Amino acid sequence: MKVSKQEKAMTRKRILRAASEVISEKGFKSASMREIARRAEVGDATIYNYFATKETLLYGYCEEKQLEVAEALKQIDDFHEYSLREQLQQLTETELSLWLPEREFLAEVFELTFYSPVAGAVNLAETRKRFNCMVEDMVDAAIEAGEIPDQPYRELLAPLYWDYFTGILAYWLKDDSEGYANTTQLVDRSVEIIAMVLQTAMIGKTLDLFSFLFRSQISRHLEKLGEYTTPWKKAKRRFMDGDDG
Repeated sequence: MKVSKQEKAMTRKRILRAASEVISEKGFKSASMREIARRAEVGDATIYNYFATKETLLYGYCEEKQLEVAEALKQIDDFHEYSLREQLQQLTETELSLWLPEREFLAEVFELTFYSPVAGAVNLAETRKRFNCMVEDMVDAAIEAGEIPDQPYRELLAPLYWDYFTGILAYWLKDDSEGYANTTQLVDRSVEIIAMVLQTAMIGKTLDLFSFLFRSQISRHLEKLGEYTTPWKKAKRRFMDGDDG
């Protein structure tokens, strides 16, 4: 019997949920695909039709989490009326709230990514893309509404916020304060600073400055390099021309 797309999507979510539970309980290394399959109530072979390895399961759940975050933000009726600062803060707080039940799972993601950073970066590409799309949408809307000025190097803003948020998650995983109060304060203060920076387009201006300095320094050093290499090339030609064997 042919399985519908909806049934496949439901099975995929069930497998991801089971993976989150098993990996949270036993750790990534000790969790097995067979146990995850049984927890998800699918066949041992069936699970490989959806995820080839435990790594793809682990990072696949991260992708799914971003879909949940986007959906949660869409459910806020007046979200489009929030200021950019409020939207970014809501995004960050929603991420933390939805990751809270799987905090142990997220710790496994960080550990695996730490020991295999290149593979982790590749496997997190889709997760990062989904996150960046949300940030880009917020920034673009704020610029269109005249809330903040157009930003030089606008395409770098979302990746920079991803890096910032990754740092927030790392801090949160180590936060042992009651109710993660320290993380809450860090988010409150840092998002306020980020909003102020965007109001002044400071990131773009700073990058413009570094770009100018880099280009001017490279140009100056290339001129010096030309002064240095020209006599050497002439000397080398005379040496070769004078070698009659």
